[in-house]
Amino acid sequence: MGRNFRPLSIRLRLNEYNFQPKACTTLVRKSTVPHLSSARELMSLLHPALLFGLGLAAIPIVLHLLLRAKPKRLIFPALRLIQQNRRQNVRRLQLRHLWLLLLRVLVIAMIVFALTRPSLPPANYGLIWREWLTLLLVAGLALATYFAVLHRWKGRNWSRNEWLTRRTFLRGGLGTAVVLGLLLGVGVPYARRVSAEIKDPVPKVADQLPVAAVLLFDNSPSMSYRQGNQSRLQAAQQIARDHLSRLPSGSKVAVTTSHDTTAPAFSLDLQAARSRIDATEIKTTSLSLNERLRTALLGQEDDRRRITGEQSSLPEDKRQDRYLREIYLFTDLTRSAWREESSTALLDDLERLKTVAVYLIDVGEPTPSNAGITGVRLSRETVPAGGPLRLEVMLSAVGAVKSDLTVEFLVGGPDGKLLKRGQQSAQLEKGVERQLTFEIPQVAPPYQQGELRIVGSDPLAIDDMASFTVRTLPPLKVLVVAGSKDAAFYWQSALDYVASARISDFRTEFRPVSQLGGIDFKTFDVIFLINLPSPDQALWKRFQSYVDAGGGLGVFLGAPSSVLSTRPGSNQIDPVSYNTSEAQSLLPAKLVAVTTAGAKPHYMDLRQTQHVLLKRLEETGVFAEFGSMEIRRYWRVDPHGAAVTVARLDGQQGSPVLLERRVGRGRVMLMSTSVDNEQWNDLVGTAFSFVFADQLTQYLAQQASFRSNFVVGDEVALPLEREQAPQKIVVRMPDFKQRTEDATAAAGILNLKDLTTIGSYQVDSAAGQPDFHSGFSIRLPTSESDLRRLETNDLDSMLGQGRYAVSRDPLSLVRTVATGRMGQEMYSFVVGLLVAVFALEQFTATYFYRTDEV
Repeated sequence: MGRNFRPLSIRLRLNEYNFQPKACTTLVRKSTVPHLSSARELMSLLHPALLFGLGLAAIPIVLHLLLRAKPKRLIFPALRLIQQNRRQNVRRLQLRHLWLLLLRVLVIAMIVFALTRPSLPPANYGLIWREWLTLLLVAGLALATYFAVLHRWKGRNWSRNEWLTRRTFLRGGLGTAVVLGLLLGVGVPYARRVSAEIKDPVPKVADQLPVAAVLLFDNSPSMSYRQGNQSRLQAAQQIARDHLSRLPSGSKVAVTTSHDTTAPAFSLDLQAARSRIDATEIKTTSLSLNERLRTALLGQEDDRRRITGEQSSLPEDKRQDRYLREIYLFTDLTRSAWREESSTALLDDLERLKTVAVYLIDVGEPTPSNAGITGVRLSRETVPAGGPLRLEVMLSAVGAVKSDLTVEFLVGGPDGKLLKRGQQSAQLEKGVERQLTFEIPQVAPPYQQGELRIVGSDPLAIDDMASFTVRTLPPLKVLVVAGSKDAAFYWQSALDYVASARISDFRTEFRPVSQLGGIDFKTFDVIFLINLPSPDQALWKRFQSYVDAGGGLGVFLGAPSSVLSTRPGSNQIDPVSYNTSEAQSLLPAKLVAVTTAGAKPHYMDLRQTQHVLLKRLEETGVFAEFGSMEIRRYWRVDPHGAAVTVARLDGQQGSPVLLERRVGRGRVMLMSTSVDNEQWNDLVGTAFSFVFADQLTQYLAQQASFRSNFVVGDEVALPLEREQAPQKIVVRMPDFKQRTEDATAAAGILNLKDLTTIGSYQVDSAAGQPDFHSGFSIRLPTSESDLRRLETNDLDSMLGQGRYAVSRDPLSLVRTVATGRMGQEMYSFVVGLLVAVFALEQFTATYFYRTDEV
């Protein structure tokens, strides 16, 4: 019969749930699979009255007795020989008569048995590999023995009748031996295995026992895939409505989705459940189906505990659950909706709650086809006003799609309406990602938004569009402080080059330490300290107030220690002034000593790329060059407990070379090697030093490091002006809805949550508030374009083998649920066996009277 999975058991142990006569006449037992059978029977019959038809099996016996073949009279001179041949023929014909009679009786009996529609408790009634191996081994030994004996008998001087008689008895003997061998080697182990799977006898379960059903819908974006002018979610809703009408009276239903975060709530109002099914719609955010399935299981457990808890007047072993418990999961089985890592919690719950049946309704397309935008990469998310922007668009295809795909590029105009700025075509192949590049020559302030659209349509339209937002920044004011202008020359030159190339808009100003007294640090976005010899305590306090208010401070250590230096008048650093309590309340580390690399050079270990600054360097393409920069001298430092080590020298055990510390609303970055001395490292004057200066300044300024493009589910964070920030803002959404949010000016950041609509958003200050305008975009995760489906082994690893059942249409769902509630129906198996027996009977009858040939 093949391999059968074992749908969820809905049986309850008799000693655990005893029904009262007036409460209910049916019970549910706790078992591995839901089915029907009596308390002492392992099999149930849909039409037991037809068993009386077994009496028809007597017809072949009567016909056999009435129509017995009469012996033929043979005229032969050797009477003795005739008598001897007669005795041998009679014995041989008696064996054949009995065999043919048995087959004919068995044919009629199996016809009657098949019409009764028998069913058995769910179990794996197919042969496993050990049983198949034993069967083949017994059959092979029997055939080998038969042909070996015949070969040995060929040389014997026997008469024809004696030869035929011996061959008949050989066949009968080997047949009997085969039957006994199969009975002992296959039948007994098979019976033990199936009996162990069936476990205890089950109480009779009525067809109309009420059901507590949870209808769980996967409403992730992939369920919007259309086939036959119907989305996969609509197909799931249709099947759910049909199945809802088949539930027994008194049933209760809970309808939930993968987007919901609460436990399902049961209701006896099936009409309300139907309305909830109709109201289900696609959501761009959802929890994994593993998590939602576990929530549904625990919800069933809680509801059962509540029902049995209401029967407090009865002993615990007498309390009853009057519902069959089932969970229906409607999904397209795409991998993106599941967490494929093995979840022991879900497996444990499925094993523990065996009385809850789990049915998966697969509404997905077995061979999907889709072309979509899987990514949009901006050269920068913040650019100077009027600066250029480059966009890279990634396209991918699944299944059979048009090879020539056109993408339109639209950019928002002065009035906010999208205007087409160009289009490009790409040749797509299955499994190959293509990239297109678009440019905006000048980005208009304060931000500019746009869209990329695939021309035409395909079954999954939700990933045919991607929006983007790029913000412009006002010029960043940067203060460079050093003991002398020569010490700041290389760093300030790098900043000036970035500004002149319109990569970023920096306004750089140099001041020696002696001229910092009359400067208001709050007028600068970023301050860099280069080899300051000995900052006093008052200066450190001013820097701390500046950073605490949201400023960015960069500290570079390149000059030798005053303790080690022997050159009078050199630019020396006094480590004591950096290790005072005022300095250490701000700096990421204490200074220990200057160290020389020696014969073996040191390099930065940038393998830990989780830091935002390193990721930005990687995106700009200078990551490898920065990591291969040779460092010959550096300060050994002792990191502060609140500091984050961004990069080390030569692995995890090396000395920190780049550290960050958050103080208040601002950031402090310390680099323990030089940015102005070629004797210390290879950074000075190189091309990637300009990129490093640009990215570090933007990161410390914070407003340049904020993102403008997010993925569904991300928390949106937008920078607010440190001065005159609005208290209330209005968020305008892509679906033309809007909502008002409170903004905390003291935080300097506007956090927005629960935004699930894909597209471009505008954020403006409310009426009467300081002027504020910003924007951002939200896109689908790349995984939503991945329509690869889960295989059976994937489901087995997540849910457990035999712990679930899969259906693809309403009819198969009805059969699967009936099997789960009533047991494994054996009709098809009995009919197949009937055909085999009938064919064997016809073969035997055809050759029954054939004259044997030696």
